[in-house]
Amino acid sequence: MSVATYLERVKTNFPSGHTLLKIILPTGLGFLLGAVIMHPHHRTIEILAGFFIAAAAILVKPSRAIAAFVVIFLFPARLSIGTSNTVFMLILFSAWAAQQVIAGKRLSVRTPLDLPILVMAAAYMLSLINVPHGTYGANLRGLSVFFTSVMIYYLIVNLTTDTAAVLRLLFAGAIGAGIIALLGLYEISHPGRQLLPYFLTTRGPSSGVDIVRAGSAFSNVSVLSQYSVFYLLIGALLFGRERSRFLRVLMVLFFAAFLTILVSTAMRGAIIAGALGLAFLVWRSNVAFHRGKIIAAILLCVVVFLIAHQVLSSAGLVPNIWERFGELEHKGGSHVQRAAVMREVFARSLEHPFIGHGPVVSLSRGFIALGSENPHCQYLLYFYTIGLLGLGGFIWLMVSLFRTSSGALRLVSSNKSLMGLMVVLQTFLVVFTIHETVDDYSSSSNYPLFIWYVFGLIVATRNVLVKEAGLRTDVAAPAQK
Repeated sequence: MSVATYLERVKTNFPSGHTLLKIILPTGLGFLLGAVIMHPHHRTIEILAGFFIAAAAILVKPSRAIAAFVVIFLFPARLSIGTSNTVFMLILFSAWAAQQVIAGKRLSVRTPLDLPILVMAAAYMLSLINVPHGTYGANLRGLSVFFTSVMIYYLIVNLTTDTAAVLRLLFAGAIGAGIIALLGLYEISHPGRQLLPYFLTTRGPSSGVDIVRAGSAFSNVSVLSQYSVFYLLIGALLFGRERSRFLRVLMVLFFAAFLTILVSTAMRGAIIAGALGLAFLVWRSNVAFHRGKIIAAILLCVVVFLIAHQVLSSAGLVPNIWERFGELEHKGGSHVQRAAVMREVFARSLEHPFIGHGPVVSLSRGFIALGSENPHCQYLLYFYTIGLLGLGGFIWLMVSLFRTSSGALRLVSSNKSLMGLMVVLQTFLVVFTIHETVDDYSSSSNYPLFIWYVFGLIVATRNVLVKEAGLRTDVAAPAQK
């Protein structure tokens, strides 16, 4: 072989500059990020994390970048709040929009949530009028969480156009959930211990109590309980659909982990909402499941839950949920404090009833009745922060999601995987709607991104089912036959 021929072959097989950049840049940034985590300097970590996510957003195909984001958006916990997630989504959204324009394609398909999202966005912007002096920074960060969530929704809906893409997003979420589960279990077994400096700090037990209620990367017990209910449903769905013995074993471990975490959170609201969700699941099950098998599986899960609770609470690892329910019979306890703070929030909401006080609660010491900044009721929190206009938009959004998912379930589809997923997603909507009467998901800085991922998954799954049925995705779901 001549030298010229050899050089030509090397040139032909040598990776392109873009391919090399995709390998070298993330690897280099990852190495620097790992080094600085081992010898931490907080600002340096933030800068490197920003470069890392920017590189990922630019170099990776948008449909895969959004799946990667679903895995990593919670990590590292202290850096995922606001800035890094917003930067990632802005770059990814801009890159996708530029690609669409260059290719001569339209930027968006119509979605059933467009108008309620527009109403909520208007409410958020108008609420800035009433933001107290000196709290603009916190309120702008709260505003960025909402718009980042909306960008996630639109990217998922536009980039998820077939069954493979839906399943890729679903499994990406499951991978992220696996990490969350491991962190939760670590937290239960090592309460208050720092996992990595400036990276993940687990919750410690309450004052005078040896038992920890896990919050994982959310640092929030309540939202973790709701998240656990979602992935218990998803884990059961994936177990039923999976044929690989190895993956079924993984699903069993996954399910057991979230069952343990749900027990650890000892959240009464999540238990009640989850039970009502299971009743709804039984009612809806005939669409994609055998109802008898679903009832048997639910009964088995209830028995396992009760046994797990008894074992773990007796060992002193988790709180006793029945004792927490017993508190409701007394005139003291957290529920009495929450009732007081709800009354105060409602009274203060009447000061600016139409556009609210601003994107986040910005009282210097929170509400006097509880000394906290969340009223444990999302509907009341929206009333206080973005007024009746924003609350109306949110209720409209939830009604639209129920109509959209119900319309998809009325389709005659042979795609049992997606039909089963839609049943599970609508079941979670029921759980979410009920649980938010005693919870406030938007008081968390990173959990709203997960909720809007679920909203996007619902609409994307509906669009794929409608597409497979040969119908238009911009037709109102209830009108589909």
